[in-house]
Amino acid sequence: MTPPTLLALDFDGVVCDGLLEYFQTAWKAYREVFEPASPEPPARLAERFYPLRPVVESGWEMPLVLYGLTVGVPDEDILMDWPNLVPKLLAQTGLESATLAQAVDGVRDRWIQTDVDDWLSYHRFYPGVLPRLQQAMDEGVELIIISTKEGRFYSRIAGPA
Repeated sequence: MTPPTLLALDFDGVVCDGLLEYFQTAWKAYREVFEPASPEPPARLAERFYPLRPVVESGWEMPLVLYGLTVGVPDEDILMDWPNLVPKLLAQTGLESATLAQAVDGVRDRWIQTDVDDWLSYHRFYPGVLPRLQQAMDEGVELIIISTKEGRFYSRIAGPA
């Protein structure tokens, strides 16, 4: 068998574990948009959010997942029917996806501007991934990393291309 010459990997969740940052960003954006009474997330909200992260196709959906959870949408419904829930939840909130996207990007921009080291600390590369990727590149494999993050955020974590 001929060894591969190209390797394409998803950054978020395959190369880098960003779940902690996703929740923190989602909660801060949720607070900006929905203005809950408490600055602290409800008990167990993060633990409920983590297994639902795979339904999110774009970052703006993260605070919408939190909204769904806080208004009583069952976790299983979010997991199994997210594409159909998105327009219903947007209609219920009266918001557009662009509003949520601006909130998410704004949270990340401000966090990076005020404390980039703190923001970076919420991202962890999976054990052994970076040395293995370097080995593949040393062997002549072209590496392509795919990410839904805005380029300015991804480059802070991954470094210059």
